[in-house]
Amino acid sequence: MALDAPPDHNPTSPGDSWTRRAGPPPPPPPPTGHSEPVTGRQWLRGATLLGLLILLTVKVGPWGLGIVLGLVLMIFMHELGHYLTARRAGMKVTEFFIGFGPRVWSFSRNGVEYGLKAVPAGAYVKIVGMHNLEDVPPEDEAATYRQQPFWQRFSVAVAGSAMHFAMAFVLLLVVVTTFGVPDGRLDPADQNPAHWQVGSVGADSAASRVGLRNGDKVVAIDGNPVRTFEDLRRLVNARPDRQIALTVQRDGRTIDLTTRLGRRTLDGKPVGFLGIGATLPTEKVSPVRAVPEVVDGFAALTWQSIQGLGRVFSPSGLVRYGKAVVNARRDRAAVQRDDRQLEQLNRGGSGSTTAGSASDASAGRPLSLLGVFRIGVQSGGLGGLASVLELFALINIFIGLFNLVPLLPFDGGHVVIAVYEKLQELRQGRRRRYFADVARLMPLTYVVVVVLAGIFVTSVYLDIANPISLK
Repeated sequence: MALDAPPDHNPTSPGDSWTRRAGPPPPPPPPTGHSEPVTGRQWLRGATLLGLLILLTVKVGPWGLGIVLGLVLMIFMHELGHYLTARRAGMKVTEFFIGFGPRVWSFSRNGVEYGLKAVPAGAYVKIVGMHNLEDVPPEDEAATYRQQPFWQRFSVAVAGSAMHFAMAFVLLLVVVTTFGVPDGRLDPADQNPAHWQVGSVGADSAASRVGLRNGDKVVAIDGNPVRTFEDLRRLVNARPDRQIALTVQRDGRTIDLTTRLGRRTLDGKPVGFLGIGATLPTEKVSPVRAVPEVVDGFAALTWQSIQGLGRVFSPSGLVRYGKAVVNARRDRAAVQRDDRQLEQLNRGGSGSTTAGSASDASAGRPLSLLGVFRIGVQSGGLGGLASVLELFALINIFIGLFNLVPLLPFDGGHVVIAVYEKLQELRQGRRRRYFADVARLMPLTYVVVVVLAGIFVTSVYLDIANPISLK
């Protein structure tokens, strides 16, 4: 579809108010600044927002407040990327707000209004003249986004995602050097499964009765060598209700233990049950090794996020998502049933389980801010600060990629328009700017907005009706 601007809106025509300036951008006006008087209504909004944050801390704990502030900071940094690159390019920026909805507080400096709005679920930067549909006073046209050279428009469009990627890289660097990662590797594909050890022991299970501890490693069952946890699972599954001999490595020595396995039903067949979970020992990475390790891990996580986006927005993924919405309450009931059965198994009981069926229905589904908040609080409670930082790194990578989807209103849509305009200039040998007609993209943009609104509403519903849990 051609995106040529119609003749009567050609910014390069002689005498048009869109004529691009020559030379560098004009110097900024002298520093000025003032704060708008805070009205009684704005005081009430600010007090309500503060009260909600206090209530959140009391009800959920400090992790709840930390997750909210972390999300707000992440959104702020995204918009800060757009703001800094736009100002550096000489573009006119008129607003920079955290949040949406009614204004709580603001002040103006150098022609830009900065402030806070009542709903801290996003942020925005207002850059003048993003496309040919926006009316701009003639005196401001030279400082619009659309009049800048290709690389400046490109840099502004990708700056938000670049901020997300930079934050993810720094967070992963902090995690691997300060807290450590399993087997010293960020990418699970690089982790050696032979380095596993006992990470959890079920109450009243065969493992707890024989005294297995976190950090132990089972190296043989009935004389059969155990290299990976999958080897152990296979040998245990084949021995329901049988007494077995375990060879265990503990604190550098080898001990022999004997216990009787429990039983559970898997795919309609009885299998043995020992009652342990596996983990890999956590290792800190030296600063010298940290950067290449983070680069490798970042690339792996980025590729996984791209694959996840492809699965979610594929035809089969959308069908699966639709079924998850329709069956949310039924799937939630199945999850609760599985939780009760797994609790019985951890106590050494027997019984069949459909574990995985409900979780499979939710696999890969989009999370709302409510879902991210819940997962973040659980991550903090289960794994501490390291888990929260790693979660935020994953979120930043995903959002950075999602914003580069090559459609409006995403940042990637502006990237595609800038690239298209540059290619047209090169193809036609133009020395003057080529302007795409964004009006021709608006029908598709409306469809994208409607789809996004649908995903937003249904993801919130899913996170209420059938929340994903780490526990």
